[in-house]
Amino acid sequence: MTFIEEPSRKIPILTETDVLVLGGGPAGLSAALAAAREGVATTLVERYGCFGGVITQSMIGTIAWYRYANTVDA
Repeated sequence: MTFIEEPSRKIPILTETDVLVLGGGPAGLSAALAAAREGVATTLVERYGCFGGVITQSMIGTIAWYRYANTVDA
């Protein structure tokens, strides 16, 4: 078996968190909200410029579901 050896490097730590949620779709938003409500440091990372995930690309109604205050009780 052949290996590639990489030199060690230092990577700066930008922030520390207890819970890291990847993806701002409905499940990610729910997970991040639940963790934050428990009082732990929570970071939500979304690769695109808006929340909603694939539900914003589907033909299910409109993407306005996340704009209403009573949809997600923050």
